[in-house]
Amino acid sequence: METTMTNRFVSLVTFLGLLAAGLMNANQAATYNTAASPQAESKAPAFDVVAIKISDPAAARDGCFMKGQPGGQTFVGRCIPLSLLIKYAYKIIDPQIAGGPGWMDTELYDFEAKADHTVTRAEIASYFQTMLSDRFKLQFHRETRTLPSLVLTVDKGGAKMKPNKSSYEWEIPVMQAPGSVPTFKGTRCPMSYLSWWIAQRENRPVVDKTGLGGFWDFRLAFVPEGLGDGRKGPNGEQLPPLDGATLYAALREQLGLKLEAAKGPVDVYVIDHVERATAN
Repeated sequence: METTMTNRFVSLVTFLGLLAAGLMNANQAATYNTAASPQAESKAPAFDVVAIKISDPAAARDGCFMKGQPGGQTFVGRCIPLSLLIKYAYKIIDPQIAGGPGWMDTELYDFEAKADHTVTRAEIASYFQTMLSDRFKLQFHRETRTLPSLVLTVDKGGAKMKPNKSSYEWEIPVMQAPGSVPTFKGTRCPMSYLSWWIAQRENRPVVDKTGLGGFWDFRLAFVPEGLGDGRKGPNGEQLPPLDGATLYAALREQLGLKLEAAKGPVDVYVIDHVERATAN
């Protein structure tokens, strides 16, 4: 997995190789407390070694990343805020996090986490959840709130994506590809991942109602909102506006999916307790 952060750490243009599975679901307990029984803690998937420290304030901020090393045993992050680690581990976005201290967004951490075996895509989120519990003492409860959201369904003409039945788990699900307008290539991408990828771009939760299981390949080209007009070149010169489909139109025309605005019940993670991680 690999991702490059924006300056605001909010819109993840290509949050690469993240989980498509392994997240808590609505049937699980609504309160998550790190003060669980020792027996429960012993069953939680965990890295064997986790090294965390505050990022060097003098380090460049354009090289921030999270990535997995070949072999699926070591995962590294540089200048990552706690809020992003939470969003990654629980596959949520900013509007789904409530409470917590301001430093969750502003203080940056470097980390290196190692397991003694290959960690699969279906396991990795749980490992990061345990890391948050152990090293940041994260405790939260989950509430259902009515929020603006988006609903992803299959358009009346049917899906236009190609099924991918390969067994390779660590293909990057969505990454940028060459194109005259911003273009993204989906490879072995499940709808759960695509929904979260869209949610990151739109900063609204996306409810997957496509009913499409499995994994899919596709290409998606569109002009993000605000990018069409007012573009400037490297010397400040005015550039012609980009001409292309909006995200909504591209999903329908190129992938056979429909994205519609809605307002409904959304899981919100309310922070009850969190601490700064101490270096080791």
